[in-house]
Amino acid sequence: MKQDDIFLSDVTRLVFGQQPPAFLSEVLFRAVLSFIIIIITLRLLGRRVASQYTLIELSAVITLAGTMGVPLLDDKRGLLPPLLIICGLVGMQHLMGHLSLRFRKLDRALAGTERIALEDGRLRLETLRNTVLSREKLFSLLRGRGVQQLGQLSRVYIEPSGALTLVWSDTPRPGLAIVPRHDKALLAEMRNDDHQVCASCGNLTESQSKPDLPCRCCHARNWLPAATALED
Repeated sequence: MKQDDIFLSDVTRLVFGQQPPAFLSEVLFRAVLSFIIIIITLRLLGRRVASQYTLIELSAVITLAGTMGVPLLDDKRGLLPPLLIICGLVGMQHLMGHLSLRFRKLDRALAGTERIALEDGRLRLETLRNTVLSREKLFSLLRGRGVQQLGQLSRVYIEPSGALTLVWSDTPRPGLAIVPRHDKALLAEMRNDDHQVCASCGNLTESQSKPDLPCRCCHARNWLPAATALED
């Protein structure tokens, strides 16, 4: 379309585009058929695709969306090429699933491995950096699982899908409070003046006053009073 042919007052073009109004019925048919194809494809890809995405499964879903998006509104594109792409996608997904069961190293190379984000109440900052996960985001996810302070946890794993797996400590100890800093009243109730924790990684010390030395784990110098979890 040339620039001289574009008018904001051309309501018909704005609403129907350059296609005849009868094409809208075909768009509706294509949309319904595409929806059915996507549902069937997701069933064939497996149950895991419908829950937590790994990198391979997320790539498959993005490919599926891109494949079906083009012919949905383009009258010059048929539905057979997307169907061929989807068949290849499903076949590749099942092949990789079969190979992953036989070769553990291949499975880890394709899907990734779990990472330890917290160990015995202390954050592994190198893991957070490698997974591009901020402390604030991690604390938000942990609060959603009922965690008040890091000493309640023995391990936190970041799964290949990005989900968190929590291992609660059998012997909780004081740790770094993860409640919002503006909640002064709750922080005051949780405060434990017998210990100090590193504000960066949560490393616990027996000192009742702020240590003069940097944290031995992350070398930060910001110390806070430890916190104990409140009973439910």
